[in-house]
Amino acid sequence: MMKRVRKLLTGIFMAMVLCLCMSPMQVQAANINVTLGTTDNAKAGDTVTARIVLSNNPGISTFAMKLAYDSNYLTYTGATWANSVSSNSNNVQLISEVTENGGPVLNISSILGSTYSNNETIVTLNFTVKQNYTTMPVTLANREITDSSYAPVTTGIVVDATAGQNNNSQNNSQSQSNSQSQSQSQSQSQSQSQNNSQNNSQNNSQNNSQNNSQNNSQNNSQNNNNSQSGNTDNNSENSSNTNGNTNSNSDKEGLDKTPKTGAIDIRFLLGAAIVVFLVIAAGCIRFLGKKRVS
Repeated sequence: MMKRVRKLLTGIFMAMVLCLCMSPMQVQAANINVTLGTTDNAKAGDTVTARIVLSNNPGISTFAMKLAYDSNYLTYTGATWANSVSSNSNNVQLISEVTENGGPVLNISSILGSTYSNNETIVTLNFTVKQNYTTMPVTLANREITDSSYAPVTTGIVVDATAGQNNNSQNNSQSQSNSQSQSQSQSQSQSQSQNNSQNNSQNNSQNNSQNNSQNNSQNNSQNNNNSQSGNTDNNSENSSNTNGNTNSNSDKEGLDKTPKTGAIDIRFLLGAAIVVFLVIAAGCIRFLGKKRVS
């Protein structure tokens, strides 16, 4: 009995092995191509971009990559997501800067509310150049990209300086046209202001000359009147001075010629001394009289 059971189990096991060998399960992961567009041959002070471009997109639900850059040459200033991503309020975008291996790294993440299948520049990273370089010092690596079922997607990364430049070239041409129109309007306004300043200067010079001539004539007439009135006043003052001198001379002749000491008359002092002497003498006589009676 036991032998039959063993044979039965052995047969079932061999049948299972044969089935597996005859119809193997083949599971293939989806693939997506990611291209890093760089900006080479930049000078200090330039504004440059690093662009992450997707192609062969099977439809993804999450996007997470990291970009390392050399802070000696670049300064990160911000990012711009594709309009198809940023316009969807169900999507979430996040870029955080961390330090790995002694250098700055940008963690770039997006959780997509619906399956994202566009083949385009998904995000553009903006930098300011600190010193000249030939090849843009950036490196892109995959963190995790998942498909619509949240299964990991195989990612191939390449670097191409021309990737994603179409939109940038359009923006640059538009900015150049805007700058040209601004420069033209500025030149026109400057020429108009110069004409206005010239007209103003001419009007001011004419007005100043007219005002100066009128003021000079008025001042001359006033000065003549003032000189005439001043002469009459001086004559009247001279006559009054002569009258004052004659009056002072007549007053000097009627002055008291009694010698004075300071501001007190000597005769007044002598009279006061005599009165004091008489009072003292009277006091002494009364005192002596009282003494004799006692």
